[in-house]
Amino acid sequence: IKDKQQLNKSLLDYRHEHQRLQDRKEFDLNDPESKKKELPARVSDDDTCVSTSGMQIFLGEDLQHEERKKYQKEQMREWVKEQITEKSRLSMEQKKSDDLYNKKAVEMDLRTVELSISDAETRKDINVAIAEYNKALAKEKSAQIQQELLNEQDDNFTELSNHIHGDMLTENPEVSESAFGPHRVIPDRWKGMSPSHVSSILRTQEMQCREKQSLKEEEEKVEREWERRRLAEARAGLVRENQIAREREELRKQSLKEEEEKVEREWERRRLAEARAGLVRENQIAREREELR
Repeated sequence: IKDKQQLNKSLLDYRHEHQRLQDRKEFDLNDPESKKKELPARVSDDDTCVSTSGMQIFLGEDLQHEERKKYQKEQMREWVKEQITEKSRLSMEQKKSDDLYNKKAVEMDLRTVELSISDAETRKDINVAIAEYNKALAKEKSAQIQQELLNEQDDNFTELSNHIHGDMLTENPEVSESAFGPHRVIPDRWKGMSPSHVSSILRTQEMQCREKQSLKEEEEKVEREWERRRLAEARAGLVRENQIAREREELRKQSLKEEEEKVEREWERRRLAEARAGLVRENQIAREREELR
């Protein structure tokens, strides 16, 4: 009995190990969980196992409606988040840009005020220099007029003295000198001054008139030349002033991109150069006037 039990047990163990129900060929026909293991009749709209005659796909069906709606909502949520983030970033950038623009505008306004003050001071200095120069010119002109009046008065006195002591008024006795001595005259030959004496006096007067006229013309020529040069200098000054104003305007416009310190140094250098050039030109004009005199 004990051997029989052992044999049965061995048989059962063999059957459990090598003759299991699921190892049979026909197990799929008797599988109690076959319905659970089977694939659905239709997995998706593009399922290749679905045949034409299976009647699994119908027009108007939307099996992925819930998933698509869920995906669309998720996508819309992501888009909204991205839009909010982008809007916030753009708002921050716009705020930074506005702050930078306002700071730059304030800086440019302050710079413009400083340039205006500097330009006003420069113009004031230039006007003072021009006024001093005009005073010097007026003083020099007055001295020149006084000297001309003294020269003219001296010439008049000289001419008057020449007339008084000349042969015409003194009646030169050479024409009526007698052969008996220089202290005697021939009464019947005395008719006043001789034609040679008269001609000599007339020539002297004519020569003096020509010299005076030539001197007057020379002075007028010098005066016209000086007036022409003064007008030319005034025009050149106006042209240069307009050019400086344009250059300063261009520099002011370019100062948005350039360093303010560089612009200030360039303007200061040009202004000093112009001042030096003006002083050099004034000295040159003064020397030319001295040469023309």
